[in-house]
Amino acid sequence: MFVCEELLVLWDKLYLWRYGSEVDGLPEVLAEKVFLLPELLKVTKAENTHLSYKRGFNRWRRWGYANGLSSGDALPAKAFQVALYLASIIQTASSASPIINAFYSIKYYHDLFDYVSPTDSRLVINMLEAAKRRLAKPVNKKEPMTVDLLQQMYTHMYVENDVMNQRCICICILSYAGFLRSAEVLKLRRSDVCINSSYLSVFIESSKTDKFREGAWVLIARTGTQLCPVVNLQKYLTWTDFSSESECYLFRRLSSTKCGHRLRQENKHLPYSKFRELFLIAFKPHVQDISKYCLHSLRAGGATAAANNGIPDRLFKRHGRWLSETAKDGYVKSSVDERLRVSMSLGL
Repeated sequence: MFVCEELLVLWDKLYLWRYGSEVDGLPEVLAEKVFLLPELLKVTKAENTHLSYKRGFNRWRRWGYANGLSSGDALPAKAFQVALYLASIIQTASSASPIINAFYSIKYYHDLFDYVSPTDSRLVINMLEAAKRRLAKPVNKKEPMTVDLLQQMYTHMYVENDVMNQRCICICILSYAGFLRSAEVLKLRRSDVCINSSYLSVFIESSKTDKFREGAWVLIARTGTQLCPVVNLQKYLTWTDFSSESECYLFRRLSSTKCGHRLRQENKHLPYSKFRELFLIAFKPHVQDISKYCLHSLRAGGATAAANNGIPDRLFKRHGRWLSETAKDGYVKSSVDERLRVSMSLGL
């Protein structure tokens, strides 16, 4: 069975190659609809996931060619050969991540084209488990953000009509209050935000836990304090002359003018790298070791504060848009008082 380079690159041709005999036997009216299948199959996974698996599968093909396997051994693949491939990666990998990617990339393409996958073999599965054990590293979780640190950042940075500082303040406070991931807060548009008298509604159009892109509304209360998410966002919108009807991203790059800073007209959201840079600059003066904090500290900080203040799991999980209890609990760093409650309840 021969799979040429061009067919593996061109998705629709590969699909027709796999099912060519069945396509040839179709009535003309059905044959005209065949093109729908490969396009729809490409969206069974998120775009980034699909691209990651495509790169992973291409690495497997190149390894096979370099080691004397025929082009037809790439798909469908033999379990023993895939086990050897995973073993070769383990020898040079510094973590289990590339082995996991290789495993699921091969599985994805075999499942997609209805082949029996070598990843169902116990031999291949055991190679994956061996990689996880051999390359396992201690979990080094970052510290959660605290309200005290946010207050110090605010006091240090807040200046009336300073758009640049207010942008940073808003992103950090919104991320903390809404348990927002960096990608979620950066992709917010003005139309995703509704400001009410007592709270702020934020629409998260897409999220890594929202597989079917249904979206979710996050409600953030107006607190009336210096760190109030609603008040600070209103100031930012006023100082940037943001129209309430705008479809533009809320947080974009700035241009310097004689009167300060203004948002650039180019409708591109602030890059992750720039957000990270602003985060480090904002909090470095207020912590002993900034390497213990990252952008995820904002989401983890809000989650930790809510959990330690006794917010019911149902509301807590919905606010953070977690799919499982395990994922939710991974964000919470229990306070000493919370942890002591266990032994205090034993009646000793």
